[in-house]
Amino acid sequence: MTLIPGSRTLAAALGACALLLSALMLPNGPRAARAKGNRHEQGLQVLAPVSYKNLTIFPVRGQDLPGSDAYITLDEGTKAGTVVITERGSGGQAARATYPHANAANMRQENVAYTSGASVNELALVNRSGKKLMLLAGEVVVGGKQDRIVQEDRLIPPVSIPVALNVFCVEHGRWTPRTTSYGSGGGSGAGRSAAAPMEAPEPKEAKFSSLGAVAHPKLRAAAQDKKAQGEVWKEVGENNARLGTANSTDTYQEVYASKRVGAQMDDYLHALEREVLQPGVVGVVVARNGKAVWADVFASQRLFASYWPKLLKSYVVDALGDDTSEARPTVADATRYLDDRDGTFSATTQEGVYQLFKFEQPAYAVFDLRDISLAQPLRVHWNKMDR
Repeated sequence: MTLIPGSRTLAAALGACALLLSALMLPNGPRAARAKGNRHEQGLQVLAPVSYKNLTIFPVRGQDLPGSDAYITLDEGTKAGTVVITERGSGGQAARATYPHANAANMRQENVAYTSGASVNELALVNRSGKKLMLLAGEVVVGGKQDRIVQEDRLIPPVSIPVALNVFCVEHGRWTPRTTSYGSGGGSGAGRSAAAPMEAPEPKEAKFSSLGAVAHPKLRAAAQDKKAQGEVWKEVGENNARLGTANSTDTYQEVYASKRVGAQMDDYLHALEREVLQPGVVGVVVARNGKAVWADVFASQRLFASYWPKLLKSYVVDALGDDTSEARPTVADATRYLDDRDGTFSATTQEGVYQLFKFEQPAYAVFDLRDISLAQPLRVHWNKMDR
């Protein structure tokens, strides 16, 4: 597959500058080199938490934003067959999206190609759903020559040609097509298998499926914040070691295939899963060992509910690998964490599609995904992560 690289023409650069200036005028958008978000865009309210052992989840209530029903998720698209992901080089062309405002330091990654066609850090995606596809950093796709995770939050419009999808490898020891994958998503009823996945001669088109999981927060941070393949591999290996899920190819999905980990995960899921899905909830603040460390907030209740099962499993994986205290933070602690979004600003842009704003300081990073294809740009998802 031949990728079509973006060009940085003067016209494109001027258009990109205009987009950034527009973004700087958005409600609660970045306004200077240092800027601060405002949680009141959706009238966000932190509710009483639910806790189990070292994990505390604070539901966040807010209003559905206009236009927030226009998106399909990865799991919805792959299940329906309208979103197809393949190895680069398996047929067709993938058009590379360009990011005129990307901060070079933030875009750092280690591109690796094991063959002349397929690439470790790039897949090809076609979205024939008729809706815009929303992707979260850390969403896990399995199969192909290696399992991967999505590099960063992004939107992909419905198009009939393959689009280049930036990914990181989460299976360091395989570069051979797999005929089967482990059970999906972990937890009870996930169909976990103790047998190793089978490898076979390369099929005509090496397709991927969604694992029904998103990487745990430390791994999501390695992908979206650090943006380095080496950091991703390091966290996969260390997490497998913490949970006792080391395996021959060092694949991340072994975490969700392990019966022992699945049994521990079930205890958390039974205590937390249903309690959070209250009317009006659009996100959560996550505390581990008594300290708020993460937040995910969406544009609507439906989007949050669609992601909630896999997000909760990711928080549980994090908690299982770092269990030192059952201290309980307060609503005031979680509210302060949600409110504090000050930091230096940078952004990546796909012209006419989306912008991903980043606010950062030594203690944390905040990512804010906006749909700029609309007359009034829409904040689709934002998350905050401790560093």
